[in-house]
Amino acid sequence: MLKSRKFWAYEPCQAFEIKDELFENYKMKGKFNEDVQYFYDIIGIAPHPCFKLKQYKLDPQKEPPELQSLEVINSKIDINTLKIIFYMLPNTKIYNMKFISNDWDINNFEYLINSLLEKPNNIYYFSFEWNDKLNINGINISINSEEAKTDYNEYFTREKNLLYKLIKNSKLEGLCLRGDLLGDDAAIHIFELLEKNNTIKTLSLYNNNLTPKCFPAFCHMLLYNRKLEDINLGKNFFDDECINKLKENLGKILMSPEEVVDYNKKAKERDAIIKANVKLKQQKKPENEVPFLFEMMTIQDQNYLVKNKDLKIINFMLNPLTDKCYESIINIFDNCPEMFITIDNNILSEEHKNAFLDKKSKYFDRIYFSK
Repeated sequence: MLKSRKFWAYEPCQAFEIKDELFENYKMKGKFNEDVQYFYDIIGIAPHPCFKLKQYKLDPQKEPPELQSLEVINSKIDINTLKIIFYMLPNTKIYNMKFISNDWDINNFEYLINSLLEKPNNIYYFSFEWNDKLNINGINISINSEEAKTDYNEYFTREKNLLYKLIKNSKLEGLCLRGDLLGDDAAIHIFELLEKNNTIKTLSLYNNNLTPKCFPAFCHMLLYNRKLEDINLGKNFFDDECINKLKENLGKILMSPEEVVDYNKKAKERDAIIKANVKLKQQKKPENEVPFLFEMMTIQDQNYLVKNKDLKIINFMLNPLTDKCYESIINIFDNCPEMFITIDNNILSEEHKNAFLDKKSKYFDRIYFSK
């Protein structure tokens, strides 16, 4: 046991080794703070700040509320604290994890992601924010530095691969990667993974150095993803043309008579494959892949293709948009009656801004002007 320290510190806690046998032989007392304190007493140090319960003004006769969100903000996190967290998690009501500006050691980050995927937990919301640096051999290296592209490229590639692994395999409903400066190539890969993801409802890629290069992949993802409801793309470099492309991939799109004929042909072919697969399954033979087909709806004798009807909120604040995006936003609202968009306060002309602010307008209360 180390000499007892009054305050938590990264280096001595990282250097200590809590063996798995210690967790296996410990019988939990059922009181969160006491159980946590036991392990840090072994290390000889105060508990990590993330275990501090927020102060509430409560009846002193009542127990304080159980911790539901574990937050590590502006603090490094050692391997033993991670071990303690994942030992405690199954017996808590914690469903939300936030790691903000932590200067991660890549091995500790790998332990975190693998534990989220492999160890029992009820984490459904995960935030990895403003973590654009890794601590490598005691030096903080930024993802945008030359060293990150050359000498330390393997570390940042490993970090991104772990994030991809998390998106591909987890049960998360919310993922926040705000301020990580991941760039276009990483975003394209994330969008490709999200095409098949059926759990994530909220996604934040705010401030990730994203440009129009990755926007086609974003639009393509919207064609196949059926879960996303809220997307934050603020503080990137998306322009008016991106908004124009977006309108073609959301909501109800009016179909021409020729498109309806083509759609019905594909629907019959798809139904035939499904019917054939029933027989193949009975014969225990490999089934054929069923092609994806969007929903078609008919409203007052007009046929519409319905694309991504579940997406309700998109944030485009702090992007280089101009008044030219006005018509595209109108088209998006017409196609998506429940869509809500955030843009900057200063990009639209007064005339166009008033079209959204007029309480008599059908577009009233559909847009938020960020200041």
